[in-house]
Amino acid sequence: MRVGSSKDGQTLDQTKIVPTPNDFSEGLTAFKQLGEELSAGEKIEKVVVGVAGPIDQEKTMLVASPHIPGWIQKPLKTELEKIYNCPVLIEHEADLEGLAEATLGAGKGYKIVACLIFGTGIATTRIVDGKIDRNALGFEAGHQIIVENGSPCDCGGKGHFESYVSGSGLQKIYNKKGEEIDDPEVWDQTAKYLAVGLNNVTVFWSPDIIVLGGPVMKNISLEKLKSYFKEVLTIFPNPPEITPTKLGDVSTLLGALILIKS
Repeated sequence: MRVGSSKDGQTLDQTKIVPTPNDFSEGLTAFKQLGEELSAGEKIEKVVVGVAGPIDQEKTMLVASPHIPGWIQKPLKTELEKIYNCPVLIEHEADLEGLAEATLGAGKGYKIVACLIFGTGIATTRIVDGKIDRNALGFEAGHQIIVENGSPCDCGGKGHFESYVSGSGLQKIYNKKGEEIDDPEVWDQTAKYLAVGLNNVTVFWSPDIIVLGGPVMKNISLEKLKSYFKEVLTIFPNPPEITPTKLGDVSTLLGALILIKS
């Protein structure tokens, strides 16, 4: 969990990282301790939380999450409002990161921004005119099927985008963490799978620009990816630009500040 504080609502004063507890109650305890530490006794006016997984339409709790199942269907918003005694906003972490990149980072100046972050899983969002696009169930482009009956995904499905271009997916296929894989052919094949996923993102979301981030992207050649993308995307003569993220690890926290002001 990466937590930050801001006095002016525009800039980050402090940030701190702690391991995410698998147990919900332990997570609440960690939130309480971090809030007390970062606020240093000052009143907390508002809290924004970015979570890893789909949330309910009322934006009060996680409804699914392959990576922190102990948090599913738990009253996150209600419990945090009790802890902090202030309004709490819940969003998908990808929405906050995408909001920051579209407003301050690589997508600044573009009207429709698709943002995909490749870590343990794949976090995805669509930002339109500087706002998180409306949706019924959240944006989960990482769970599009790119190989029928393919490699298993942490969510229980098979052949998902996340099964081939995420840290957990690569580890299942190659029995190694992404940072341990040094075979260029593996990363070349991963770039091809990524191009297929981006083709689907493009034909459904029709973005002006696609912003890519996360640790997995450090091992993929952007030039090769653009070449493969151009090969598979045959319907549009002018494909959207593909570019890496700019804001780094604090992008989600910056997105939270933008959301508070909106």
